[in-house]
Amino acid sequence: MQVTAPGNVYSYGVVLLEILTTQLPVDEAFGEGIDLVKWVHTAPTRGETPEQILDARLSTVSFAWRKEMLAALKVALLCTDTTPAKRPKMKKVVEMLQEITQN
Repeated sequence: MQVTAPGNVYSYGVVLLEILTTQLPVDEAFGEGIDLVKWVHTAPTRGETPEQILDARLSTVSFAWRKEMLAALKVALLCTDTTPAKRPKMKKVVEMLQEITQN
């Protein structure tokens, strides 16, 4: 297995998803053949909102903080795009995350 920049971005996105959802990357609860990335990316087809994907404990935090977590979720979704060429460069990921914390 060769390490690539798009692969590193994907891995970073998976870690972000783990943090935001408090789910493991692979869990039987997702269903057979479904991992965390697929579970998150297919949430809209199941009628789930981004808020429902986040760790339920985040529902008790301030609106501003939840807004930041939802923005971070969008970054994680970009990082875990199924097409490596569509994933942002890590420099762009850092810029997006910095922008979230500055707003």
